[in-house]
Amino acid sequence: MYQIAICDDDPHAAEQNEAALCHILEARGLRRDVDYSIHCFSSPAPLLAQMKKHPSAFHLLLLDIELEHESGLSLAAHLRERGADCSIVYITAHREYVFDCFDTRPLHYLLKPVDPEKLSGVIERDLRENYHPEQINLPVDGCWRTVDAGSILYAEATSHKSAVYLQGGEVLYINQNFSDLIPRLSGERFCRSHFSILVNMEHIYRLREGTLILDNGRELPVSRSRRKELKKRYIAFIK
Repeated sequence: MYQIAICDDDPHAAEQNEAALCHILEARGLRRDVDYSIHCFSSPAPLLAQMKKHPSAFHLLLLDIELEHESGLSLAAHLRERGADCSIVYITAHREYVFDCFDTRPLHYLLKPVDPEKLSGVIERDLRENYHPEQINLPVDGCWRTVDAGSILYAEATSHKSAVYLQGGEVLYINQNFSDLIPRLSGERFCRSHFSILVNMEHIYRLREGTLILDNGRELPVSRSRRKELKKRYIAFIK
């Protein structure tokens, strides 16, 4: 599950950002408390306490810089010193802090009021580059089934629905259009090889000019329009 924390001492701003996050993620077909969760904090102390107990409690932090008792910059520095590797996005009404935040390796720096399109781009980037779920929830036969991401070989569009092929030969038929399924299979391990195929690059055995071969011997098509991007992503993935 994609875990997000918002730390902002302005309740209205926190509420707006929470609503924007829900809109962005649900537009991708993700469901709250199934695929993602959002926790709001009005001060750094409870957030810090939770991350001391569970350093990997959150994948993404949205931090206001000017908090009542401590700056978001100080909070982020403290978390980084303790080894937290979550993505951090600063949210502030002041441009002058932009050069002070580099040491904490932020994903982005957004000005208040937050532009929903810019926030959407940040979320898309974080899901693609930094979120690597080990388990994925899929809607199968009217209920949610949790599968190991590494067990997925590929997914394919099939007559207004989708099919997910697993190691061992099992096929899950998903009651979703392929375009709605794709956001669930996010992260660096998955890449489109064809308009109707999303492949798990962990299971690619060999890339050819117009096809790829999986480690179970299955051959899949690679469209001309996606060949260059797949090759680039696969090389980066295996490094």
